[in-house]
Amino acid sequence: MTLTRRLFLAATGVAATNAARAAGYPSDTIRVVVPRAPGGGTDNLIRLMQPGLEKKLGVSILIENKPDASAVVGAQIVSKAKPDGNTVLLADNALYQNPAILESLPYDTLKDFSAVTMVAQGPVILIVHPDVPAKDLKELIALAKTKELSFASGGIGASTHLVGVMVDLKAGVKILHVPFKGSGPALNALLGGHVTMQYGGINSAAPYVKSGKVRAIAVTGAHRDPSLPDVPTFTEAGLAGADVTSVWGMHAPLNTPIEIRRVLRDAIAEVLRDPALATKLAEFGYEPIANTPEQHQAQTVALVNQWIEVGKTVNLKE
Repeated sequence: MTLTRRLFLAATGVAATNAARAAGYPSDTIRVVVPRAPGGGTDNLIRLMQPGLEKKLGVSILIENKPDASAVVGAQIVSKAKPDGNTVLLADNALYQNPAILESLPYDTLKDFSAVTMVAQGPVILIVHPDVPAKDLKELIALAKTKELSFASGGIGASTHLVGVMVDLKAGVKILHVPFKGSGPALNALLGGHVTMQYGGINSAAPYVKSGKVRAIAVTGAHRDPSLPDVPTFTEAGLAGADVTSVWGMHAPLNTPIEIRRVLRDAIAEVLRDPALATKLAEFGYEPIANTPEQHQAQTVALVNQWIEVGKTVNLKE
C-alpha cells in the first residue's frame, strides 16, 4: 500500500468527531480563505469540493480569495481569527516555504496555526507560449543560455516559483522570475505573450495545452500525468532533481479544538472518496490525501524545516 493510500485511509477519530457534533459544530457558515486568485490550483480545488462539503457538513462554505504575491495576507487573516472552526485556510506550498524566503512574516507558521489535513498534492507543469521556438526541454535550456527569457509563477514561495528556481539551478541558466497573485493571472500573462513560459498546475493548463494555445514541455513527479500522457517528466526530458510537488493543506487558527478539526478532516476525506469527484480530481491533476490533523501537523514542521535547509544553499528569494 502506498504512503498516500495509507494516509488517506488513516484513522478517522470517530469519538472526537462525535464529540464536536454533539457540541453543535458546525452551526454556521464556514469561511475558507484562499490566499490565491480565482482560477488557480488552490481555488479550483476548494471549488470542486465545495458542493460535497456543504452537503456533508450541512452549512454553507464561503470561499474568500485574498490573493497577494506571497500568499501572506490570507494566512494572516486566519492566524488572527477565532479558533471556532468557522474560518480556515486552504494553503499551498507558500505557507510551508515562506519562512525560508521572506525576511519577516506577520505570523509564526509553526505557532499560529492548528493543522486540519493535507488535502491533496499534484504535479507542476512547464508550459511555453507557442511563439517560443523550443519544442522540448533541452531546446528551451539551450535557448535560455543565449536569450533572456522569463517565467511566470503563482507567487513567491509557491511550488510554481520553486520549480523555476530548481530548474535554473540544475540547468545552469538564469530565467527572470515574474510572480503573480495566483496561477490564473500567471497563465493569462503567458497567453497574452507577456512572459516566455509559466510553471503552473495541470488543472488550469491542460485545456490550453490541448487546444494548442500553449505548448507543454515537462511535468514534475515520478510519472507522467494521466491527463496529459504525452508530456514527459523533467527526468525523462533530461533534467533530474528539479521536482517540486504542489501541496494543499488546510489549517485553522491556533487552539482550534481537535474535535472541530476532526469534523472538518473527516468531511473532507469522505468528500474526496466520492467516485465522481475522484475522477474529476484526477483529470485536474490532484491526488487526494486527507490525512489526520496530527499527521499534517508533523508534515508542516517537516516541510518548513526542509525548505529552511534548502534556503541555506539555494537562493529562494528571487
